Amino acid sequence: MRYGNVSSSALVALGASALIGCATQSPDVSIPAAEYADSFTAARDVLHSYRFTLDRVDARAGVLTTRPSASAGFFTPWTQQESTLSQEWEDTIHNQQRRVEIVFSPAIPPETTTSEASTATPAAHEPDVAPNQAREHASDLLEAPRDTNARVVVIVERIYQYGWRPNTKSTVLMSLTENTQPDAPSLVEVEIGDDPALAGRIAAEIRSLIAKRANAKVRAPTEEPVPPVPASAAVPSP
Repeated sequence: MRYGNVSSSALVALGASALIGCATQSPDVSIPAAEYADSFTAARDVLHSYRFTLDRVDARAGVLTTRPSASAGFFTPWTQQESTLSQEWEDTIHNQQRRVEIVFSPAIPPETTTSEASTATPAAHEPDVAPNQAREHASDLLEAPRDTNARVVVIVERIYQYGWRPNTKSTVLMSLTENTQPDAPSLVEVEIGDDPALAGRIAAEIRSLIAKRANAKVRAPTEEPVPPVPASAAVPSP
């Protein structure tokens, strides 16, 4: 009984950790105007490190989007997309994928009131721009850089098989319906929500990479060119 109680306690603790997960970090990155170009490059490099394929790379408008990246949970540990055990399990039993949107928007001035900030700042679960959507208010951030705020949004999509007929007795008896419409898709992608945990991790790594590269620039020694020796000062050979 003693070992049974210990094993039961371990299972309860494991389930609690799966439900609680880790603390979600902020998905926002504050960027000074002078560091915009380097910050945009850092955001792109972080997305590459997560094995996301870039879709839209628009530094002038301040938009970074990726194509959907699938994950099979426990069967694909190298994807690093899941943040909790519950997400690992959900991606294992469901066909799910994620895509990332990073939008650099002008920072809100300090004198802006709270009510104005709530109307000017988009909600955390609503991205500023969808893929292939133009930003009418965007100006050229490369030609005229300004203080910006980069918000990371991760959208989770679930893929359903069209016409799938499960069987309650055996998985071998499952089948697919025949679709008479030739243009009907066989797979349907449905957005089921956001992933703030992954968005926070990506934003944290962007902040860390920006600080790391800024420190490397400061510590880099400046090599001054050695002035040439005048011909008159040259020592004649014996």
